[in-house]
Amino acid sequence: MKRAILCILALLPLLTYAQDTIKKRPVPKFLPLNYEEDYRYLSDKQLRTGLWAQLKYIPLWRNGYLTFGAEIRPRVEYREHLKYGKGNEDQGFDWQQRSRVWADIHILPNLRVFGELQSGTTYELDYKPSLTDYNPGELHQAFAEYTLHLGKGNKMYIRAGRQEILFNKGRLLDVRQPPNNRHSFDIGRIGVKLGAYTFGVMAGEEVQDKAGYFNDPSNRQLKLAAAHVSRKLSGTLSNSTVELLYLYTDKKAAANALYNGTKNTFSARIGGIEGGWNYDVELVGQTGKNALRQKARAWYVATESWYTFRTKWKPFIGTRIDIGSGDKDSTDNKTNSYDYLWSRGMSWAPDLGYTNIAAVGPVVGCKPIAKLSIDLTIQELWRTSKEDGIYAMSGVQVRSAGAGTSGVIGTRCCAKAEYQVNPFLLFGAYVNETFKGKYLEQAGNSQQMVYAHLYSVFRF
Repeated sequence: MKRAILCILALLPLLTYAQDTIKKRPVPKFLPLNYEEDYRYLSDKQLRTGLWAQLKYIPLWRNGYLTFGAEIRPRVEYREHLKYGKGNEDQGFDWQQRSRVWADIHILPNLRVFGELQSGTTYELDYKPSLTDYNPGELHQAFAEYTLHLGKGNKMYIRAGRQEILFNKGRLLDVRQPPNNRHSFDIGRIGVKLGAYTFGVMAGEEVQDKAGYFNDPSNRQLKLAAAHVSRKLSGTLSNSTVELLYLYTDKKAAANALYNGTKNTFSARIGGIEGGWNYDVELVGQTGKNALRQKARAWYVATESWYTFRTKWKPFIGTRIDIGSGDKDSTDNKTNSYDYLWSRGMSWAPDLGYTNIAAVGPVVGCKPIAKLSIDLTIQELWRTSKEDGIYAMSGVQVRSAGAGTSGVIGTRCCAKAEYQVNPFLLFGAYVNETFKGKYLEQAGNSQQMVYAHLYSVFRF
């Protein structure tokens, strides 16, 4: 019944939007973080045409209003050998759904409260689902925010409570969009925007996933603090941004004891769109100590770049590179295994994380029509160090260092197509097949990994 009600709520704005022919109708612009969407422009009554606009701006009192939003993402998955033939694996189809409902109450022009409920369920798996697959009902976000406007578009905000965090490409802090349940933190933040500069600090704990209803606590065993600064460039790189990020973490209960301990993670990134080029380069260094008192010295390098041709179908071609360090010597008092924290996955399958892996290859794609996008990525995968194994996105080791002498893991091929029916409705298909290389063959009991799903997203 709950899912049926949510579906009706999602479909009503779609129908209303399709039937509305008023020229001043606003065009929805949804953002990766729901709480960053700004609907103050709908205070103009002439723009509040149709049910969608009326839900996005509900006047409460002078300078006060309420915004509602929701998302439903059903999908059918096919999983085969996510662990490459080792251990307990699912084979065949399963069905998942994620439902999210949020409200943004603007009490005063500079004071608001944001809250979101999330439900993620999965069926027909051959084993007990992970907490990223199954968490039927939780208070996913709940925070208060005070904003001080400093003139000329400058501002400072203070935000405290449960919230999602996303930095640039999500290589260190991400909302966990592809999995069935998104991720949030119980944290305090201060952010400032002054001209071309944006900077801020934060401190708190991650939210611990627990199967059940409204029982996700703060994870006292995983604390973090961060500081960041970014600047929009000018001149030749006027559409680019440079960013520095420092992240301190204290883990005591990671999925793999390898990642327990205190870490200092430093990131320097530059990215933007210049002419037909879209590029992003990030360098990450990591120091600290693990739970065994070993010194941590790890690193990660990532680049994405492609060129879009100004022709029919808008084809693009480029490269993607991800390289994370692995341990060089298990007998010394150092660990070189890179801890990728809350990073976005390299693909939509959770088969491999960024520790001790190098993934390099081309990306190509096109837009045959305005509403349809298609892209393909092919990456060669190998171990950065033959003295370390390979790990899943959960952090669990998939194969040990001594499972084989080769560094070649395999070849990953990913294809994705999305059709945007209108601003509220999207259909998509995704396929990831990883062909085993010599290292997996040497490890024994190895199989090709295949992951695919069909999905739709309803949002208002």
